[in-house]
Amino acid sequence: MKKSLIALAALAATTAFAQSSVTIWGVADAGVQRASQGGVTKTQLSSSGNTSSQLGFKGTEDMGGGVSASFWLESALTMDAPSAVQFSRRQTLDLTSASLGAIRLGRDYTPTFWNHTVFDAFGTLGSGAGSNITGRGQNATTGARTNNGISYLYGFAANGASALGSGIYAQATYAPGEQLSTTPNKAGEYSGIRVGYANGPLNVALAYAQVTNAASATAAGANDKETNIGASYDFGVALVNAKYGTNNLKTAIAASGLIPGVAAAEYTYYSIGAKIPLGNGYVPVSYNNSKNNVDSKNANQFAVGYVYNFSKKTAAYGTYSKITNNNGATYGFNGGNGGFGSGLAPTGNGTGIDIGLRTSF
Repeated sequence: MKKSLIALAALAATTAFAQSSVTIWGVADAGVQRASQGGVTKTQLSSSGNTSSQLGFKGTEDMGGGVSASFWLESALTMDAPSAVQFSRRQTLDLTSASLGAIRLGRDYTPTFWNHTVFDAFGTLGSGAGSNITGRGQNATTGARTNNGISYLYGFAANGASALGSGIYAQATYAPGEQLSTTPNKAGEYSGIRVGYANGPLNVALAYAQVTNAASATAAGANDKETNIGASYDFGVALVNAKYGTNNLKTAIAASGLIPGVAAAEYTYYSIGAKIPLGNGYVPVSYNNSKNNVDSKNANQFAVGYVYNFSKKTAAYGTYSKITNNNGATYGFNGGNGGFGSGLAPTGNGTGIDIGLRTSF
């Protein structure tokens, strides 16, 4: 009898294991970045100039009937200095129905940020990141990710990070500010939605979001808002993408160190770019423009690079980027993981060069 119970338990454990999957993955990306702006030049070892350096764990359990439960824990890594493993990138739990979509809880990309990174030839990374320009005027807390997220997703694979690419897809996210009931505002409250359509070579998506920041929480209608639309089309000879949007910042962002403050204003931006296959890799190229609609300060960025694939997992890359500030604008190399920490005062024009290597497992 005891042997039978042991055999039954072993069979049950084997069956449960067969219906579950856990994946461990990582990306190591390091490069040399040389940036010049405001009469100062700095050379540094950078991290994530082409792909975000990361360590992740994810798993999915098939519970039958087209329903699954999933988790995703993703930590950022820095290749140029010691860093603790902190799951500060994505931390989510999903409950997915194959026919109805998914409920996702936890920290994840915001709906509006997806259009920035999906429709950017440089993926908002490195000196060529379009977000150096198009990110001006975003709410600093929720520009890329939001904490406390409660999301609904449709058209995504179970535990998916991007749309399936076979029709309509959508993401709606609400994040409470987690304020006490005695607090007369909703500081930190975020809501956003993105709806798109992908089929074959075409992908297009429209997104909108608003967030109440602490300084403007007591003023009616004083939410920071963003609206954007992006699209891409694969012509075979090149994958072309473009986006257009507005960032309406109601409360100025104070200066921090050498990073200048950002004035409260409506900022309009647009970009166009492409990934052009060449040899055993591709050429990313992009042009981005942003304008403060109150004082007409504006800037543009041109970037071009090359990514050479040694294999499916390892590649070398190089990027050249030039930022041109007009009418006293102060845009700099602050977008994306590869652009942070340049420490340059973004006055006048600037140039950035990245040369690096990345591999994954």
